[in-house]
Amino acid sequence: MIYEKIEVKYYIRKDNRKIFFDYKKIAEPGEKPWLVDTFDKVEKFTAFTNKGKVSKPQRSKYEEVNEEAERKLQERLALKAQTAIDLPRAIELAKVVDEAFKDKMGDLFVEYDYVEEGDFDDSKTPGWVTIKVKNSHSNWYQDVDNAPSMYYYQVPVEVEKEARELQAIRKKHQDDDTFSFWKCDYYKREVRVADHPNY
Repeated sequence: MIYEKIEVKYYIRKDNRKIFFDYKKIAEPGEKPWLVDTFDKVEKFTAFTNKGKVSKPQRSKYEEVNEEAERKLQERLALKAQTAIDLPRAIELAKVVDEAFKDKMGDLFVEYDYVEEGDFDDSKTPGWVTIKVKNSHSNWYQDVDNAPSMYYYQVPVEVEKEARELQAIRKKHQDDDTFSFWKCDYYKREVRVADHPNY
């Protein structure tokens, strides 16, 4: 048996009972997807035969759903097989990026007020390049008039190529529980761009 957590989201049209895995494809010519009445379903699978088929007790009554679960399982297994190659490479890249931070450890956090200093981009931080951007999802913003903070994660410009390759590997293995993210974690400078102090 193969034990993996696979989730299949799908839509069933109420008028003709056709099953779709992509919401944008449920509409027929001349229809808008958001106007089509559907049943929105999710099925979870955790056990598969050694041949990659959904185990009998967990089989969906919809054969298309079983096939989608089996397809997702094959994708997951292929991704996990790539861990043996990707993880050592990611660890190597993380060491290169960390080495570039050797004399920059006092410069890991920067506050940037875009109201006073204008819109943020990498030209405001010479020698640094942004490799990832996230915005705050804090509940604090529900009760105030301030815009959510944006976080720009930067590395020294001389290791941009290595950091982007490393970031791509980490993103590729996002749902892979065999990939050790902590082993290839790396230093990043965080630039908090906001219209208010960090409370």
